[in-house]
Amino acid sequence: MKRKQLTLAAVLFPILAFSQTITENAPTVVSEQGKDTAEFVSIADIIKEKEETSSRGNVIKHFDNVWGRRSYLNISYNKSTLSPKEDTRTGIGNALVGDIKSNIGVSLQYGKSFRLHKKPIANVLQFYLDYTGIDLSFNHYKIGNEGINVFNSAAKYEVREGRNGTTLNSYYYIPWNLEKYEGSYGMTLGPSITVAPFTHINNKNGLHFLKLNMYFHIGYQASILWMVGNDDADMNPDDNSADFKEISETLKMNWGHGLLTSFGLSLTWKAIGIGYEHRVAQNKWKPASTTEFGSDTYKFKTVTDRIYLSFRLGK
Repeated sequence: MKRKQLTLAAVLFPILAFSQTITENAPTVVSEQGKDTAEFVSIADIIKEKEETSSRGNVIKHFDNVWGRRSYLNISYNKSTLSPKEDTRTGIGNALVGDIKSNIGVSLQYGKSFRLHKKPIANVLQFYLDYTGIDLSFNHYKIGNEGINVFNSAAKYEVREGRNGTTLNSYYYIPWNLEKYEGSYGMTLGPSITVAPFTHINNKNGLHFLKLNMYFHIGYQASILWMVGNDDADMNPDDNSADFKEISETLKMNWGHGLLTSFGLSLTWKAIGIGYEHRVAQNKWKPASTTEFGSDTYKFKTVTDRIYLSFRLGK
């Protein structure tokens, strides 16, 4: 019996061993399928990641455009009023110079807004520091009193000058009511705030560019006020007098300078916008012809309202 068992074991052992070897060396189909699946998922993830990266890049580029264009060029239509801050006489009786209003005016501004923080707050709010390096303005003022009895070259005022006021000199009154042209150049600096209220609206990319800007600027300006000669407006009865001829030939020009403040707001879409500005300048005027008009300083306040077309420049 034992001999039969040993013989059977001897026969079965090689068979079992060979079967084990075949099993260990056989290819695993499931493993290959898993490998293929892993490779497929990896490629899909890469494609998805690239799409997400591209989408994020497009969004960043889009909002860079929304918050770009920080340089500005404004072309304005002006209405200005010159108002004396102290009693200023015309030379006609005791009449005083009143408010002088322009009938036409234009201006040109160029400047840039510098960001006070790198990214907009909640992608809606941005604070800037504005610098307007060029602010050119031109105004025209009509002749006063319809050109009748505007000034009197025969009238003079006296003033003591020199050391201890020992010298008594006489000067002509400045003909403030003549037709005038005013040109000025200024620079301003100040804070501004820009709001883009629609940046969180999806699928409305055009509305993202609609922005409201408000600012307050402080600056300085220099001005020239040229009065156009008009012999017919001189109420001096003697056309042949020395005074009449001297005033007729004298350059009637004042130059001035002073501080200014301005407040404004604008509504822009992409590279174009419209705006309004209110500005107040405190000018001290002095005559260019001091021999005829003296060297007194005349303080005037100039109030200007501007409506402007704005062009936003840069990236």
